Amino acid sequence: MAKTDSKPDHPTVLVVDDEDGIRQALNRFLTRLGYRVVQAEDAAAALRQQTAEKPQAMLCDIRMPNMTGVELVPKALAQDSDLAIIMLTAIDEPRTAIECMKLGAYDYLIKPVDLDELELSLQGALRRRQLEIERRELEQWLAREVAVRTRELEERTVAIEAIALDAIAAAKDWAGAEEALRKLSKESGLSADELVKEVRARRA
Repeated sequence: MAKTDSKPDHPTVLVVDDEDGIRQALNRFLTRLGYRVVQAEDAAAALRQQTAEKPQAMLCDIRMPNMTGVELVPKALAQDSDLAIIMLTAIDEPRTAIECMKLGAYDYLIKPVDLDELELSLQGALRRRQLEIERRELEQWLAREVAVRTRELEERTVAIEAIALDAIAAAKDWAGAEEALRKLSKESGLSADELVKEVRARRA
């Protein structure tokens, strides 16, 4: 199977929060960890950044004006189903965060965010994302291989059937012709009548 370069050396993380101070703090922390960071102040900007920057992960606040994080999750996943999403939630919003996970988010963290916990969660989210991409690529490769092998087998089967019919047609008075056609019918799925007609056509 051909190896694909699905995992970038420096994953891009989209930070979505309407509070500039939180965005800048997360930007500094994630940049130190080696991530490339892009920011958005609301959900609409996040979707634009997602289209332009193709991030691998998104840290998303739940409470934002105009469109909440809950509403953003399915829209972001519609653009990229592999996007690794971690929700940032206030201490009184765990049910809402769990709702986001049901929609496809990987995890949720309670503000103020524990940076060690954030680092581990982000690593886990990106690791799961990569495993899912590799699983899908393997399934696609296997499907292609099965299709190729099936086509080759069908072509060989057709060739063998043609050789067998030519041999039966050439042996006009062969006593075993009827039995041979019966076996060929069983193997090929063609009716005995169809095979008899084919033999007669080849003798003509």
